[in-house]
Amino acid sequence: MARINDALETITSWVMAAAFAALIGVVALQVLARNVFSLPMIWTLDVAQLLFAWCIFLGAGVAFRRGTHYIVDLWPAEGPLAWIPAACAFLAGVIVVYVLVWHGIDMAEITARRQSQTLGISLAWNFAPIPICGALIGLALIEQVLGLMRRGSAG
Repeated sequence: MARINDALETITSWVMAAAFAALIGVVALQVLARNVFSLPMIWTLDVAQLLFAWCIFLGAGVAFRRGTHYIVDLWPAEGPLAWIPAACAFLAGVIVVYVLVWHGIDMAEITARRQSQTLGISLAWNFAPIPICGALIGLALIEQVLGLMRRGSAG
């Protein structure tokens, strides 16, 4: 499972880098066109929002796997009760995966028939990264559980 997640993380990181570079380029183009040439480019707002959504949700999936998405330092990391925050974090992760995947798919389906007026593409593309993020987090949770099971059976 770790090899699959490693490959997915690499691909996701490249997609995020390309999306972020494109986001910077689109915003720079919009600012340049508006301030230098007094030429409004309305489509750049929609492209920027689309790229931003993809960057945020793909980044959340990668950050969760790396253990850097959220950290709560209110409980000792080691000791006899260290399993309590780990269990709470796992359960919270499962809930987040459910919300992101199932409700993200619903949001994408609801907007699938609507189009961006400036881009001419389905608005579902703006919501597509939500269930993808949930799937990435779900795969990371499975990897974590398999790791815990391996360590538990080894010790």
